[in-house]
Amino acid sequence: MYYIENHKIEVVNTFFGKEKVLLNGKTISEKPSRIGTIHKFSIGKNEYRISQRDYSSQKEGNFFEIRRNGMPISLINLWPRTSTQLLILVVIMGLGFGFTLGILLYNWLWPAIGV
Repeated sequence: MYYIENHKIEVVNTFFGKEKVLLNGKTISEKPSRIGTIHKFSIGKNEYRISQRDYSSQKEGNFFEIRRNGMPISLINLWPRTSTQLLILVVIMGLGFGFTLGILLYNWLWPAIGV
């Protein structure tokens, strides 16, 4: 996710091997996901080009090269985490919360009877 001129730009890889570029949530470009694929679009009078970086030269969290009117611009990817990482985090937290709640309910409903 990037922000350009107060517009949110997202590059999303679909399950079917397509790469989509979204401008404020609307698809503006969709092509097969490969290194070297170039997405072109305009915002106002500026022409933009987004392409995937070579994996050997990419910096952490900056997977795409973005050019405005042919000149590279430096943007930081605001959300470099993938949805898979988020899903794993939610599942782990849900299991931990469920286990804790289960123990508390069990102790509340069936308290230990002292001898």
